[in-house]
Amino acid sequence: MDKKLIKNLAIAVVDSGVNVKKGDEVYVITSVHAIELTHEVVKRAYERGAKRVVVSYRDGELAKLDYEYQTEETLTNKPKFIYDERNYFADVNGCVINIICEDPNALEKVDARKITASRRADMRGLTPYYDKAMSHKIKWSIIAYPHPDWAKLMFPELDEKAAYEKLGEYIAKTTRVDNDDPVAAWKEHSARLARRCEKMNAAKIKRFHYKNSLGTDVWVGMPDGYVFAGGAEDCNGEMFNANMPTEEIFSAPDCNNIDGTIKAALPLCYQGKIIEGLELKLEKGRIVGYDAKTNRDVLGGIIETDDGAKSLGEIALVPYDSPISSLQTLFYETLFDENASCHFAIGRAYPTCVKGGDGMTKAQLKKIGLNDSDVHVDFMVGTKDLEITAETKDGKTLKIFENGNFTEEFN
Repeated sequence: MDKKLIKNLAIAVVDSGVNVKKGDEVYVITSVHAIELTHEVVKRAYERGAKRVVVSYRDGELAKLDYEYQTEETLTNKPKFIYDERNYFADVNGCVINIICEDPNALEKVDARKITASRRADMRGLTPYYDKAMSHKIKWSIIAYPHPDWAKLMFPELDEKAAYEKLGEYIAKTTRVDNDDPVAAWKEHSARLARRCEKMNAAKIKRFHYKNSLGTDVWVGMPDGYVFAGGAEDCNGEMFNANMPTEEIFSAPDCNNIDGTIKAALPLCYQGKIIEGLELKLEKGRIVGYDAKTNRDVLGGIIETDDGAKSLGEIALVPYDSPISSLQTLFYETLFDENASCHFAIGRAYPTCVKGGDGMTKAQLKKIGLNDSDVHVDFMVGTKDLEITAETKDGKTLKIFENGNFTEEFN
């Protein structure tokens, strides 16, 4: 990526992403392959008045060695200091920036049981962080930077340099930084998503019905007081954009009221493993059957994480003709692929997806139908022929999606 685009990425994630204010403490989780962007992010955060910026670098090769040589017992009993750093930034209501720059296939040959076990341990160790992040009590944002192996996976027909440059162009385009004012571009985009949310919230929907030719045929109930959100989110009166890019509006389903079959429209890349042909069967909100063409054991590991992983925690609406979908390219990265397609998430719900949810206890959230789990894993279901209808609380039937896109009434 050229220097202007890198600088714009930094401006986007610092200004519009976590919206750094004077005195904020900032934590940057990044990759050894994204040093140039990391430097710009740190510089921009200090220019905005950050009190302290701490950087934590990841290296995919080191992660692979850990999985190869450490036992499952060691991977699941990590020293407390491994988690203390990120939890500290939750304690002080800091800002957390995550720069994704990885090879989606990096862990393909690693024992899936080790990955699943380690991930479960990490979610438990980072409970203070995730509790605040998912309740929007801290500002956090995820953005991406090109990785050579990621680029070659996406564009195998190109040489390494050309593939890398093309991935950089696609990241810039989808994150709205290929212009002179990325902050203004994000403000306009967030306003558009907010208008869609207002329409969905005003409709007072009781349940949705998804159906397409791929085989998805599912009824999804909604809890009383559901809230659709999207674009900029509120954190103690300060707005932030969690995902860059984002094209979704999302809410939480009633985890006790989901019935039918869901078939993924795109592969899911999870912890370096690519799951293709994902399929779920649900009855009364519970996953009673599942399958996959590849890495079925990884999918099973997700679902067996805990009781909450046997249900869904998110329902997200994304038009098939979104800017990411129009690229006609699989990113092999959920941050992008989920914004090319309507999707659900296995596991934990965002408490803010119901009125007053951020002030409720876990018991109160469970009582109204919001799911809880140590995992939150998005998978894509949107297709060109997806149709979504909705039944409202006053008995009306509404058409929400037709031919994969919002109908005019809800666009």
